[in-house]
Amino acid sequence: MDDEPPNSWFSRLFKPRERPALLEQKLSREAYEDYKALLMKARPEVKGSKITVRLSDGTVELEEGVLRVKAKNRKTAEKILRNLHHYEQPPSLWPAYGLSYSLKRKRGTVL
Repeated sequence: MDDEPPNSWFSRLFKPRERPALLEQKLSREAYEDYKALLMKARPEVKGSKITVRLSDGTVELEEGVLRVKAKNRKTAEKILRNLHHYEQPPSLWPAYGLSYSLKRKRGTVL
């Protein structure tokens, strides 16, 4: 068994699966207002007090006092959280940090 290559069927069979990650951060009122102003630049989906920005690698949700980052794994979720402040920069630079506009769909059209 020791002489098998690392990508053998055995290692693939017992490889730990990456689990979806959810990072949740409690926010003060001031931090909530700052994140709200920041995320509104990305054309988020707004439902009541919940703001959702969908990225290619995950989702950022902001509710009163709580910021949630959902991604395919913890490493990606942490990267999204680290890069959120780049929304302060011009939109042309956002893709370099994995950020994008949130696309809203209404009746089959993309706005």
